[in-house]
Amino acid sequence: MPTLSELRAIVRRRPEITTTLITNANLNTVLVEGALDLAKRGDAFIRAASFDSAASTQEYILSGASPKVSGFLDLYYPAGALTYTDSAGKIKTAPNDFTIVSERWLNIHLPGWRDVAASNTLRYAYVSFNSAGDLILGVHPKSSTAITNAFKLWYASRGTDMTNDAWYPWTGSTTNLTHTESFQKFIAEYAAWKIYEEILKLQSLAEKHRDVYLVGAEELRLSQKKLLEGEIEGLMMEAELQASDTFGSL
Repeated sequence: MPTLSELRAIVRRRPEITTTLITNANLNTVLVEGALDLAKRGDAFIRAASFDSAASTQEYILSGASPKVSGFLDLYYPAGALTYTDSAGKIKTAPNDFTIVSERWLNIHLPGWRDVAASNTLRYAYVSFNSAGDLILGVHPKSSTAITNAFKLWYASRGTDMTNDAWYPWTGSTTNLTHTESFQKFIAEYAAWKIYEEILKLQSLAEKHRDVYLVGAEELRLSQKKLLEGEIEGLMMEAELQASDTFGSL
């Protein structure tokens, strides 16, 4: 729980939110809107995707026409954001092997950088926009050959809208992301916020539900980040073991 129909039921626990006030179809629209907002604010749906490099290519579309990944919202830096596999099959990471910067930084610090010869040795990556308004991942220098699964991104995704009563948030299916399950109820808080604010015009109640929703979104964001902190815990445990080996147990 909760599926789309169960989210509607949570919202309708409030006796004033009747089907006369807002139809199921319109309530579904608000709930889908809430799922998208929670995906953005709370990093609810983190995905990993790989795609090939292309010869003499500097920019790869992330959001726009024919994107390389699905439903891109933002790079997810707690998971590393981006790795690059070179033509020798070696995985390169930031900041050890290349640096993630901005297009502005490249313009300031490396004048003429777009004219540098293509290479499969990645030095810089950046996120920017092209002339069509697409959000792109840019690389410097541009790739010299096609490499299978050269780039791997970890990113926050909008997921797939709930268009079926039995579907769970973000997955577009009956598959439930159980690690986010305790936070999915906050989508109903988002809907209550908008209904009290925009339809019932009860600002104090709207603010109450807004505040609960925003706290829930932040808790989800931190929970998603914490899942990747096993590295920290593992290194601490390793340090404890080394200390025990050095000094002995009491």
